[in-house]
Amino acid sequence: MEAECYVTIQPRVRYNEYAMFADYSEPTIYAEAMQSDNSQEWQSAMDEEMASLIENNTWELVEKPDDRMVFDNRWVYGVKMNLIGTVNKFNARLVAQGYSQRAGVDYNETFSPVARFYTIRAVLSVAASEKLNLAHFEVKTAFLYGELDEVIYMRQPAGYDDETNRVCKLNKSLYGLKQAPRCWNRQFKEFLEKHGLKVSKADPCLFYSTNDGHKFIIALFVDDGVVAAQNEDDLDAFLSELSFM
Repeated sequence: MEAECYVTIQPRVRYNEYAMFADYSEPTIYAEAMQSDNSQEWQSAMDEEMASLIENNTWELVEKPDDRMVFDNRWVYGVKMNLIGTVNKFNARLVAQGYSQRAGVDYNETFSPVARFYTIRAVLSVAASEKLNLAHFEVKTAFLYGELDEVIYMRQPAGYDDETNRVCKLNKSLYGLKQAPRCWNRQFKEFLEKHGLKVSKADPCLFYSTNDGHKFIIALFVDDGVVAAQNEDDLDAFLSELSFM
């Protein structure tokens, strides 16, 4: 006769006074965002995203082609919290539904390298040992800077449709496209090479320069990175130019 065994798991005492809760729910579709209590905040976030798209000349409105697929898109919403648990920012990002893209037609190469963890550790180690000026940077709407090689059409975003039945012919890459990370990486590499930096043989996302004896190192991880510079003026100049990229 087999004996039955029951195990009771008691929660740790130190967690008794804590509870997990969410102050803000993130909508999943445009209509839900507009019907929420924070509709004004979501509208402002979408307006900011659209301003970035227009400023970067991400697309132009054209008549719908009969022989090409037109991709859909969706708004992705998120709430950024600060360290004390209050809302820092409402974010809205327009994402193309690139899962319908066809290889060889709507995209070709998609691979995009990122800096290895050991590369970032090496840059930090060199910066510490040689007392270099160190900074972290993040490129806002980075994927919107990448130039597309393919011709891609997309429907107008929800909430910003001018009701002319025209579609967006993309000039720049957009979040959600399969080739978007590769387009951005290529664009950023060209930007750095134009400013005299070389690609390291050890890591395709490690760039360096020793112009005028001033050491300058950059490690790129998708859309943010670490930069170490011997001269503080060189560091400030780079970050200033990056903001106008």
